[in-house]
Amino acid sequence: MTPWVERDTLEVDLDTPMAQRFDAFEGAPLAAGQKLLAAVMAEIPQQAMKVATLARWRTANRFHKEVKALANRVGADWRHVMLANISYDLMLAMIGCSTVALATKDGPVLARNMDWFPERLLAQGTYILQFKRKGQLEFASASWPGTIGVVTGLSSNGFAFALNAVSGPDRPDRLGYPVLLHLRRVIEPARDFDHAVDMLAHQRFTVGALLTVVGTENHQRVVVERSARKHALRRPVGDEPLVTTNDYRKLYEAGTHTKHEFYESTCGRYDALCRFLADHQSDQNVEDDALLYMLSDESVKQGITAQHVIVRPRQQTMRLFVPRDLLDDADLSE
Repeated sequence: MTPWVERDTLEVDLDTPMAQRFDAFEGAPLAAGQKLLAAVMAEIPQQAMKVATLARWRTANRFHKEVKALANRVGADWRHVMLANISYDLMLAMIGCSTVALATKDGPVLARNMDWFPERLLAQGTYILQFKRKGQLEFASASWPGTIGVVTGLSSNGFAFALNAVSGPDRPDRLGYPVLLHLRRVIEPARDFDHAVDMLAHQRFTVGALLTVVGTENHQRVVVERSARKHALRRPVGDEPLVTTNDYRKLYEAGTHTKHEFYESTCGRYDALCRFLADHQSDQNVEDDALLYMLSDESVKQGITAQHVIVRPRQQTMRLFVPRDLLDDADLSE
C-alpha cells in the first residue's frame, strides 16, 4: 500500500452565472472546505477583519463577486473567505514546500510538496479544481473548496507554477498585491510561459515569494525569486534539475531560519532533493511513482506536508495526492 492517496477533481464552469458557479461544491468536499475555513479563521484575530476590506480595495474589486459567491456557498462571511485567500501575506499560513522542476524526454515536470497548516484538515479537503470555459480547461489549481487564490496551478496556455514561502530582509509592503490573488491573475490571462514569468517578476507584492515556473519545453524552467518590490530569475544549468525549498539563492544570500519548522529544514530538504536527482537524465522520462517516493521520503516530507502535486504542462495534466496517514477512514472509503 502506497503512503499516498490520489484526490478527486471538482469542475467549476466559468460560463455559469456567478451566483451558481460553485454549486459543484457539495457533500463531502463542501463539508471539508467549511471545516478548513473555520480552522483558518480560528487562527486569525478578530481585528484582522478590516484587512479583508483593505484587500478588496487593493484588488479593485477584481475578486469581490467571486468571493461573495463562494462565501454564500460555504455559508461564511465574505471577509472570512478573503482572509483565507490572503493568509500567506499575513504570514499566518505556514506554507513551506519543496519543489523540483525536471527536464525529461517528454518535456518539463513540476513536482512539489505543499506544506501548510492545519495539514490534516487541508489533506482531507484538498482537490484539483478545474476551471472550464465552453467545456475546455482554462486552468487548474491544487486547492480546496474555500479559496480562489492559487498556490500550485496549471494553465491551458502551456505553463505551470508553484509557490514556496520565503523570509528575507525586506518588510511587508502594505501597498503590494496579495500573492495568492496575483497568482490567480497570472494563471488566467497570461499568454504563455514568458508572459507568466514577466507578470510574476514585475508585480509589486505584499511579501516575498519563491515561484517555480515551467513551460512546455525543457529550457522553460525558472525560479522567480521575489521580495515585495525586487526580483531575480534563477535558472538551471542546462538540463540539470531545478530545486526550490525556502531560501533565497540569487536575490539575497541564502540564510538560516529558525522561526518555523519549514525554515529550520530548508537546507536539508534542498540537499536531499539534489541527492535524489543527482543521476537524473533529461533524455529519459520519470514516473510519477518515483517522484512520489522522493517527495514522501523522511528527508523531504515534513510533519505539515499536506499535498504532493505533479504537473506536466506539455501533456496538460495535474495529479494531486495527499499523505495516507492524514486521512480518516471515511475519506479513504469515498
